[in-house]
Amino acid sequence: ARRVGLSTAAVHERIKKLEQAGVIRRWTVLLDAAAVGSPVTSFVEVFFEHPRHETAFLERVADMEEVQECHHVTGESSLLLKVRVADMESLQQLLLKELGAFEGVRQTRTVMALSTVKEETFVPLAPEGGES
Repeated sequence: ARRVGLSTAAVHERIKKLEQAGVIRRWTVLLDAAAVGSPVTSFVEVFFEHPRHETAFLERVADMEEVQECHHVTGESSLLLKVRVADMESLQQLLLKELGAFEGVRQTRTVMALSTVKEETFVPLAPEGGES
């Protein structure tokens, strides 16, 4: 409030309006994945036999805690998943018995993160006027 020259109540009201408008989707904290038992980070590309299989897959992935992010991407694959698991055995289980065994998944391709140099949750805001 001090930084923008408004009262605490005015800032609180603006935040509530941003939440109601869907600009602020949720509040969160950034945990150290290794400290909470999920030190293995990987990125999984998902290839489908046919696009009709994608909707059911997306519904299933939305409920999987190991899958932190799911993006439609350009290129050969349809989806890119960011996953975090406890160990290689857990990753193997996820790839073979969950993701790869899902109906319509033709193939998955996995890239392991050796270390993470930067990881943020903020989104840069466009300057006034809407242009970046």
